[in-house]
Amino acid sequence: MDYSLESLESADNPRVLFRGISGSRAYGTQNANSDTDIRGIFVAPSAEYARLNLPPKQISDERNDRTYYSLVRFCELMSEANPTTLEMLFLPEDCILKTSSAYSVLVANRELFITQKVVDSYLNYAVSQFRRARGTNKRVWNPCPEEPPRPEEYCLFLADAKGAPVPVRKTNVDLANCMISRLIGNRAGNMFALYDYGSPTGGVFRGGLPFETDVAKLDQEKRIGILLFNEQAFNAAKKQHREYWEWRRNRNESRWIAQERGEMDYDSKNMMHLVRILMSGENIVKTGKPLVRVEGEQLETLLAIRRGDWTFDQIMAFAEEIQKSIQNSDKDRLPPDCDRVAVDALIAEVMKEAGVA
Repeated sequence: MDYSLESLESADNPRVLFRGISGSRAYGTQNANSDTDIRGIFVAPSAEYARLNLPPKQISDERNDRTYYSLVRFCELMSEANPTTLEMLFLPEDCILKTSSAYSVLVANRELFITQKVVDSYLNYAVSQFRRARGTNKRVWNPCPEEPPRPEEYCLFLADAKGAPVPVRKTNVDLANCMISRLIGNRAGNMFALYDYGSPTGGVFRGGLPFETDVAKLDQEKRIGILLFNEQAFNAAKKQHREYWEWRRNRNESRWIAQERGEMDYDSKNMMHLVRILMSGENIVKTGKPLVRVEGEQLETLLAIRRGDWTFDQIMAFAEEIQKSIQNSDKDRLPPDCDRVAVDALIAEVMKEAGVA
């Protein structure tokens, strides 16, 4: 079977049990700049699970806008109380692009996955979203310059064993005119004898790495002190720079304009999702179903948060009220976790209905 994304999205692929629209367009919180997230479920013949090369668990595009789960992976995530997959069994009719009798079997048994663990998952996920919304390490408030970090910026110079190391940039030392050799007995590997030749030598760093020279080939009279290179900090800065610019290239620009202008002190989209997730968790303990399509006053609340009409403190006070409602609810009437034996039986029933058992 061809498990490429193109094959899974073909209209006549009989192994695709379900395809639907998820995310903001399913919730009703989309705007003109919102992406269209597609989620699907495919099934592999049971014989393929008796091979060394097992069927893929999940197929996605680069941005995860389109994701297809194998039936086994889908049920695995459901049994782990994953909110995204659970919502796939409660999508509004206008979000269902393809269905099947096998998918109907899943829907008929969806209450199997409604547990206390699901409610806890919603709460924990909401809290993690809150932390992302105003964290001091949020990329939007900590931009990186276009120029990547240079190793020279992570070096200290020690001229005298009795002195204190100082950043090289605060000295008259030009590392382009220097050479280095690793100090014997330097277990950390970050201390080098530094030699200043007074004219270009090719530099201490080449290709972002220390360029060492055999000490026997160096003029000992040119030695001026010790160079300390914080390679760990340099590598962390490179990683942060790379991830920031990857995010800048791929981000949805409209989402970040207000924050970068200083008009908003939180990530409004994340905060909207925080409240929506809490609303959904509350709906589960009240009705036994997650809240997917949001309407009426609840929708107006979410859209107002996304527009930035609410202050951060107002949002948190509202969210805390929902959280208290969930914690004070009769959650114990739900099973603590899903029945794994029943899930296994459900997988077998769906595969039989799909004709691949």
